[in-house]
Amino acid sequence: MDKSELIKKLEDLGSTPLVKEKVLGWVRCLPGTSSNRNPVKFKRGDVCMHSVFNHPYVLLRETKEGWICVLLTSEEKCPEILEKTTSRFFDEAYFTKCVLTVASPTRFMNPFENPKQINSIEKKLKELFG
Repeated sequence: MDKSELIKKLEDLGSTPLVKEKVLGWVRCLPGTSSNRNPVKFKRGDVCMHSVFNHPYVLLRETKEGWICVLLTSEEKCPEILEKTTSRFFDEAYFTKCVLTVASPTRFMNPFENPKQINSIEKKLKELFG
């Protein structure tokens, strides 16, 4: 099943009440989905989706309180861009100057797989913010 088939099934239901288990079954059949994609332990370089900002962020450093992270954007004209990403999972994304903290990461996307660039970004952010 793909996205268009799922949309068709939902449209065909009309006013029929949905059963949670049925919908979850359909969604789990979609490619690239699973019931739990979060790793057992998050690590530096993991990319998660922020639930409020609806943008991905990269985990930079773990502290006692949580994680220090940097926000990614796909908008190439954003004035807060620090540099373009170089990763096979994020080829059209940019690191921003927006630093945030999260107590416990959720909604794992992918690893960032370029530790040199993460070191570079962390160094640039330290220079920028002191």
